[in-house]
Amino acid sequence: MTDETISIATPDHGTLEFEIAGLGSRFAAHLVDLLLIGLLMGALVLIAVLCGLGHALSMDDFFRDDIGWERSWGIALLILALFLVLWGYYVFFETLMRGSTPGKRHFGVRVIREDGLPIGFREAALRNLVRAADGFPPPTYVLGGIVLFLDRHGRRLGDMVAGTLVVRERFELESSTAAGAAWAARVESGRSRQAVTLPGGTLSAGQIDLIEQFLNRRFELAAARRDALAWHLTAPLLELMGETRAAWEHRPDRTAECERLLLELIDRSRRAPPAASRVPAAAPARWF
Repeated sequence: MTDETISIATPDHGTLEFEIAGLGSRFAAHLVDLLLIGLLMGALVLIAVLCGLGHALSMDDFFRDDIGWERSWGIALLILALFLVLWGYYVFFETLMRGSTPGKRHFGVRVIREDGLPIGFREAALRNLVRAADGFPPPTYVLGGIVLFLDRHGRRLGDMVAGTLVVRERFELESSTAAGAAWAARVESGRSRQAVTLPGGTLSAGQIDLIEQFLNRRFELAAARRDALAWHLTAPLLELMGETRAAWEHRPDRTAECERLLLELIDRSRRAPPAASRVPAAAPARWF
């Protein structure tokens, strides 16, 4: 039986909670993606027909030896293109959209790494290479469905190999500030992660990732939990910014100010030049 939520411990002993995506939302997202894949493959076949392969696309023609080398190469390229669309669709979108596809985004689900960070090309490629095994017996996906149902974290075989999870994702833009909405848009486009140099040290891209994860989920947390995590993430940064914990610890608007500061750091990270063009800080921040 699948757990409804999963808690991921951060390296600095904090905890982030994610809601595991249900079978229904994942299946619905998969259907949308299959529809788009079908449209793309249909467009390729139509292009092939318009390019003169129409009478060479019957099953009998695939076993003939006299259809000519041009048509043979044309059919081979068409088969390769169809395969690349079928397999590459998920890898392309999950890499480009940081764990989402058009179907996943529509239904509010996303693939993340087991440590809570966004996936990259490696994870997207691995989890989708094993998709063929999940599809047995074709086209029913019985094996993938059974594994997904029995795993406590709702993982299919591809997720187990790649070390990924599929979670629900909701950006509560209605209740966030304008800065929060702008931050969410930047996270969605995958342009927010850069190390930030502070007066007392450097905030790494990995630390920025953890801040993003908290800000992403903060409107779904209980008030006490939200306050505790906001302070847990902000307190170690105050010294790096030349401020003291005592001045912040008992202020009545502490959570709001902590989140404002974290959003400001995310914004600075977005505007920061690439690491190769910056002068390295003398010492990294000891936050983890």
